[in-house]
Amino acid sequence: MLALSALVVGAQEVSVKYQPEVELGYSVGTGTFATGRVNLHTVQGVRVGQYFSAGVGLGLDFYHDLSESCELFIPITLNVKGHLPVNANVTPFLSLDLGYGIGATEGVSGSGGFTWSPAVGIRYKKVKFELGYTSQRIQEYGIGFDMNAVRFAVGLVF
Repeated sequence: MLALSALVVGAQEVSVKYQPEVELGYSVGTGTFATGRVNLHTVQGVRVGQYFSAGVGLGLDFYHDLSESCELFIPITLNVKGHLPVNANVTPFLSLDLGYGIGATEGVSGSGGFTWSPAVGIRYKKVKFELGYTSQRIQEYGIGFDMNAVRFAVGLVF
């Protein structure tokens, strides 16, 4: 009983606050299906204490090297981050997005698949810089392939 009450008291000291983010980035395609893309993503989440945050991500990925037109995928993800605050202004972090990307334009309509993106970054005050790897599985009619890229992003944390 004493141990349980200690956990409850300890849990009350952890602050939880709403933490939205928005970022603009560019992904340089790698591998067999190397395709560059412009990324606009947002994460609507919560910061739990100093060291952890989680949220739901929604994005727009404009693939510009596919055929003669741009194609759009909409990734819907779960985002988790581990933070390591250095001081009040500087916070390095590790991030992971897991989810599903949906083809939204005519050339990729009906296709989609698993997407994931691990990243490292640093936040300075409200500005964040991120370097990561992203993979979008594209599957249609039982045929699938991965579109992989190295992603660079700059964003704001509110």
